Amino acid sequence: MREQTEEIAERIVAAREACGYSADGAAEALDINKYEYQDYESGKIDIPVSSILKIANLYKVDVKILLTGEAPQKSNYTVTRRGDGVSVERHKRYKYQALVSDFIGKKANFFIVTADASDENVQFSSHEGQEFLYVIDGTMEVHIKDEKVELHEGDSIIFNSSISHAVRTINGARAKFLSVLA
Repeated sequence: MREQTEEIAERIVAAREACGYSADGAAEALDINKYEYQDYESGKIDIPVSSILKIANLYKVDVKILLTGEAPQKSNYTVTRRGDGVSVERHKRYKYQALVSDFIGKKANFFIVTADASDENVQFSSHEGQEFLYVIDGTMEVHIKDEKVELHEGDSIIFNSSISHAVRTINGARAKFLSVLA
């Protein structure tokens, strides 16, 4: 996982430089602390997927380029077979599998997320757009600002993802869900 984080960091630096941003200018444009952004570029910390999406948007590159170093190739359609999506472990508790990584100009990002059970405090994030979650297996709690919504297998939720939000499993079990970020 460390090697993957370092490779993503290198691609973020290259994308920033190609766009002519300084690290401080990028942090300001992303509305994050400059030290946090420098940590992202150092490759020493895991970068939240929401931040990778913001960075890709700022630098006008497909998220696949940051995650894998490869550009999408398909423009009419693309098929992702079971287990073949680009896998990204951005945090020790979460494994993301990108379901649509090879389609040029997609309007949303689609992930299957496996979240391990945790008693840790939730980590809030926010990003532009909307987020849709559909629980495939398990039970989870979605925090949206000061509210909590419990979701069970087959439940779904859509929300304004610019509002501070977080997700965690409950009942001491792993959960799996579809996440669509648009």
